[in-house]
Amino acid sequence: MSSTSNSSGAAVAQAQVVELSEFKEQAAIGPAIFGGNLSLLDSVKVNLSVMVGEAQTTVGELMGLKEASVLKTDRKADYPIDIVVNGNVVARGQLVVVDDHFGVRITELAKAAHA
Repeated sequence: MSSTSNSSGAAVAQAQVVELSEFKEQAAIGPAIFGGNLSLLDSVKVNLSVMVGEAQTTVGELMGLKEASVLKTDRKADYPIDIVVNGNVVARGQLVVVDDHFGVRITELAKAAHA
């Protein structure tokens, strides 16, 4: 970019036109990014959610909730819960107690999606 001065002496930038050649898709060459070495992804952090179920209510009912209120979800007690990564169910399991925490015992892995 070049610049000129305006009547007050301040520099004013002037736009330049740049010609770009048309992008033509080419065949990929060389090794794949990971080259079959998926262990490169081992330290990548992801957020995992455990979905016990969903509940629908009105704003009025929500505003009326108090301590000890119970929200009934759409899942039956013996139905597996979903383990979700980035909005995708990757497994299902059963809710368990581990020491003083909830945990999930994996009972089913999701089938791989094919593109």
